[in-house]
Amino acid sequence: MFVIVVLSAFLALFAAWFLTRPVKGRAAAEGGRIALELTREETLKQIREIESDRADGRIDESIARDETARLKYALAQTLRALEAEKGAPTAGPERLRRRGAVLVGLLVALTTLAGGLDWWQNKPALLTFATLNAKGRVSGVHGFPPMVLSMVAKLRRHLVRHPRDTGGWLELARANVVLGDLKGARSAYAHAYRLAPDDEAVLANYAWLLYSAHPAKTTGRVYTLFRRLYKQDPRQQDALWFLGLASYNRHHFHKTLVYWERLEKELPPGSKARSGVETAVGKIRTILAAERGRAPGGVRQGAAGGKPAAP
Repeated sequence: MFVIVVLSAFLALFAAWFLTRPVKGRAAAEGGRIALELTREETLKQIREIESDRADGRIDESIARDETARLKYALAQTLRALEAEKGAPTAGPERLRRRGAVLVGLLVALTTLAGGLDWWQNKPALLTFATLNAKGRVSGVHGFPPMVLSMVAKLRRHLVRHPRDTGGWLELARANVVLGDLKGARSAYAHAYRLAPDDEAVLANYAWLLYSAHPAKTTGRVYTLFRRLYKQDPRQQDALWFLGLASYNRHHFHKTLVYWERLEKELPPGSKARSGVETAVGKIRTILAAERGRAPGGVRQGAAGGKPAAP
């Protein structure tokens, strides 16, 4: 049994190390792509609004022409950046394939060895378990073993008796995420948040769950959570990205620039994540530069496009 435990621990640690290495920085890189897509949609919307104002005679023709040309140029730059993101090759595909083959080989070998030892040591118990499964008396849910579901049920019973256990609610929320019960996860995070509204672990996990469920929504509870998280840690990368995105959606481009420039400094130089944020920051600077060069008569980019000017 000791050998099985050691092999299982080694297998879990090695797999976790291998699988989590490529994950670092992906959230921020994905954020850069989202920023580009938001910029594209916003630019297209402004072009359509200018065309509508021109058709109705609500805007001077020369101003409309200049604004349209500027927006089309910005749109072309955004589209080129998006194409570059799509066409960027993944780093070291051959190396990743080789490492994947090694990992699969080790997984198969260690799993076979551990399974053989386990069968040899626990043959009577395994035969009994198989018999019970065949009779329908032992079963899992959604592919999870009965033991896992039993542990989650035990945790729920514990929280009924100890409803002020913040750590317990946090653990239940994470378990529900793994089980695919997002409604249950939101409810558990809400309980943990009510008990510890300034706990960074609660804030970070709860905020990210809400944002992942509705990426287009940047107001309400999700904004409150990320704002609290930012106050706890002004260098927290998820909070910096989200607050910049929320400011962008409100057309507060100066605030967006402040948040994303801080995020840029937190990311490692030369990383894809930092490159994506740098691109988004460049687009915001373009918008602000266009606002500073507003046309005579007080007509600004925001006014021409039917949008309020950034403060």
